[in-house]
Amino acid sequence: MIVFAVTFFRLKQAYAQLHVIRQLESATITTTDSAQYVDLMNQLAGQYQHRQLDTCFSYLCTAREIAQRQGYKRGEAAAYRGLGSYYAYRDNSYLSFRFYLDALNLYKQLGDSAGICQTSMHLGVYYQYEKQYQEAAGYMKQAMSMSDRLKNDTILRTLLANYYFIYANDLRSNRSSDFIDRKRAYQALASARRMAVKANDERLLLYTGMLQAQELIYAKTAINDGVTRLRNLIAESEKKGYIYHAMYGYAHLAIFKARSKQADSLAAQREVARLAMAGGFRELALPVVAKLYAWYDARHEEDSAQLYGDMMMEIVEKEELSKTQGELDYIDYYMQEKKLRALQLQHDYQQQVLDKKGMESRHRYAIIIFLTILLVLIVLLLVDVNRSHRRSRQHAARLGEKNREISEKNALLRTQDDFKNKLISLIAHDFRVPLNHIIDITDLLKDHSLSYDDATALFKQLETKSAHTLHIFDSILRWIRSQLSGFVYTPVPCQPAAMIHEALELLKDNCAEKKIHVTVNIPGQLALMADREMLQFIHRNLLHNAIKFSAAGSTLQVNATVTGHHVTVAVIDQGRGIDPDMLPHLFEYRNREKGSGKSKGGAGLALIICKDFMDKMGGVIRGGNNVGPGSTFTYTLPLAAVQQ
Repeated sequence: MIVFAVTFFRLKQAYAQLHVIRQLESATITTTDSAQYVDLMNQLAGQYQHRQLDTCFSYLCTAREIAQRQGYKRGEAAAYRGLGSYYAYRDNSYLSFRFYLDALNLYKQLGDSAGICQTSMHLGVYYQYEKQYQEAAGYMKQAMSMSDRLKNDTILRTLLANYYFIYANDLRSNRSSDFIDRKRAYQALASARRMAVKANDERLLLYTGMLQAQELIYAKTAINDGVTRLRNLIAESEKKGYIYHAMYGYAHLAIFKARSKQADSLAAQREVARLAMAGGFRELALPVVAKLYAWYDARHEEDSAQLYGDMMMEIVEKEELSKTQGELDYIDYYMQEKKLRALQLQHDYQQQVLDKKGMESRHRYAIIIFLTILLVLIVLLLVDVNRSHRRSRQHAARLGEKNREISEKNALLRTQDDFKNKLISLIAHDFRVPLNHIIDITDLLKDHSLSYDDATALFKQLETKSAHTLHIFDSILRWIRSQLSGFVYTPVPCQPAAMIHEALELLKDNCAEKKIHVTVNIPGQLALMADREMLQFIHRNLLHNAIKFSAAGSTLQVNATVTGHHVTVAVIDQGRGIDPDMLPHLFEYRNREKGSGKSKGGAGLALIICKDFMDKMGGVIRGGNNVGPGSTFTYTLPLAAVQQ
């Protein structure tokens, strides 16, 4: 699990009783200062980080949005640091690292030593979990050095607790380190504990108490005393609403019970799953939920197996949604930064133009004075001006021609860049799902909790997934090589029946898992004109979405109709249908409303790419709800010449 110590200093106060939350919420209603409001949002996010992760995210998004709009860099950096911790709990290491790095860069621009120190500590713990131990030690050394100069007890006591935490991980993994030794680690933990007691820091008291209890258990010096302390701290955490702390304690209790082969290890794991779902820490509990499901399924306890199976599916679906939305949200933030830089460059350019015009005006006055004095030379000067004017017109004409050529080349570059972006998105979409499946299968195999038959079946699935992924990669690679100089649409006759069966072969495990019956009503000889790789991407996406949102045990139909010189292929499912609010925006990208879990329009990136590909092939793609349950997606393309 991810150590929660990296997020302890969200408030200037060192404790987090519920009345503090109420005071902060009241302050947000009365304050009229934007910077103060941003600080309050960041502080509330820190208070909720170990209580309710979704509420924490809502406050962080509000803080970041207002800070960016008002140009409040310190509040923006604090929001990025909070988002780094949030995505660490969401098990999204990429976005966690990106937001930590953005926060560190902003703090360096501001010269904020305290912010640099805190964020360096976050990055040190991040690299520890990524098993990049040299980088982790480097950031922690930097943070420890800065904390000594800052003389800030809030930062120092958290750093000392993390220092011990990294030592404990290194010791239990039999790793040596030139940064941490046993004596200094014990001293650091004791110092952090004393400072937490002095400051009445609730969260750090619970955390250091659990670390001391773990030391008694793992060092086997006073196991029963350590277990008793750990249980008391878990009960206290639940009572005070610190959901994550209770999860953390139950997780270590389960580990100890499992290693000691005691019967109540399973009960501790169930508590971890329950608390994770209640507090929004779903992704962290996925391995525990998977183990519970495997345990009950192996013993044919169907009710319990169904409960944890449904829980596992819910976690996976929400994890995929969170990762996709998080990536889009980060892209949106990055594009806003680019727009701000562009506006600044435009302002600088306009200022240069004004300065130039001012200088030209001064020169003009000098010329007038000079002409007044030298009346004798006025005729020669007029002739020279006339000659210069003709030369200027010639230069302007040549300059206009050059500008036109540059504009044409820029348009071509933009077209090629857009096409390459689509290629990258296509590859990311087609490989994400099979590779995630392969990772899930390997995770299950690593648990060593499967029977021989189950393991054999998973190996066969792994072989099938790998072969299909390689086939897709080879196909896309051949297509990309033919398009490297820019997109050129070269349609060929394609038989949708064979292509759909090929796409379904990749998704057969998904169908089998949900017991979905697929019926393909397309004549084998029917052919249409299209780019095969573009069309197969559309097939894979429409079929994947239909299977994903279909009810278990339902029927999925793929039909084709010929009208004149066009072919219409329809994918009809019996799922929950499309939200009516989303129907007008299925094939366009629109942001989600900040802080809400409901989409305000716009579909996934894959459907946007499908629409773009269909436009390039001269076809039409549509989506809508059925009269009964489910939805229907169709596309229309020209009939192949052999069928006309």
